[in-house]
Amino acid sequence: MSETPAQAYRGVRDPRHVVWFLFALTAVTGVVDGVYDLHETEEPLWWTVFAAAVLNYATFVWYCRDTDVRGIHRTRTWNVFVILLAPLAVPGYLLRRAPPHGRGRALLRMAGFLLLFFLVDTLGVLAGMLLG
Repeated sequence: MSETPAQAYRGVRDPRHVVWFLFALTAVTGVVDGVYDLHETEEPLWWTVFAAAVLNYATFVWYCRDTDVRGIHRTRTWNVFVILLAPLAVPGYLLRRAPPHGRGRALLRMAGFLLLFFLVDTLGVLAGMLLG
């Protein structure tokens, strides 16, 4: 008998750990945005590139761990798609992994996560303005 994804999540390769990291990274980038907004200056290009690269890499790690836990075969095409076009690839992956009757629910959950990320970023910006 194979493990369900919920049972497999107990391991070190739990994709939910990456989601928590993404929330933390979003908060940190929000704080940095807030500090620079307060001083009415532009963020350094290196910071923008670095934060985007880490965010992109973490999204790819989430995708890899989630496919591993669920026993879904990853192809090179999907790997490249997630790396280069994550905003399109992640919803596509969620639709691909969901059963036909659960696709709407998968997209609603993603919309909820996006709202949470927006909230975390906004709180980070406000914290940065207070700290800055």
